[in-house]
Amino acid sequence: MTAPSVPLRIWITGGGTREPLDAVRWIGNVSTGRMAATLARTAAARGHAVTLFLAEHAVAPRSARVRVVRFVTTAQLRAALRAERPSPDAILHAAAVSDYAPRPLRDKFASGQAGWQLELRPLPKIAPELRRRHPAAALLLFKLESGIAPAELFRRATKTARAAGADAIFANLLEQVGADHRGWCIDAASGEATLATSRDAAARLLVRRCEALAATRRKLPAKRRR
Repeated sequence: MTAPSVPLRIWITGGGTREPLDAVRWIGNVSTGRMAATLARTAAARGHAVTLFLAEHAVAPRSARVRVVRFVTTAQLRAALRAERPSPDAILHAAAVSDYAPRPLRDKFASGQAGWQLELRPLPKIAPELRRRHPAAALLLFKLESGIAPAELFRRATKTARAAGADAIFANLLEQVGADHRGWCIDAASGEATLATSRDAAARLLVRRCEALAATRRKLPAKRRR
């Protein structure tokens, strides 16, 4: 694999957040963090300096070029991203971040109760904040849906990317996630979609897209950046 002419500072987020219900229980999602780890290995192999914000339960890649920052909750991920310096050249926001969270109990909810009613509150989105805080960085998002046609997937993913000010978004269906990890990289401006048929192929496609976008954004005056 030919290395790029200009090494980049790349931030990658990965794995799923977990939001506490009480002192011992939590709610989360099915994200494993494998896509983020593959992205980190691929970017490091191309000579980039990678900071990988990775969920506590996910397996980290072994590379001297990858620095791992762990998180559990959405609040911890947001705080870690805010604290990181300097700003990156590119961000691959692949973490499966909770949309809602309960108000956790301080102690353990007793077993044997007839039921447990939870109220979930919406959490602020991280992606728009990444764009506001790092306007010069290339920003790529991820969108996972289920039970819809590809055309609807593309529509929803493009809408999400544009709302967050992202440059591109990788969209896939839960039914196609697994060993193959089939998905599409969609350009936010044009809506053009490029298919990747494996996790490794997706990582190569997305890292190269980051390189191209970062090169383009460096040439733009600040007022033309999203």
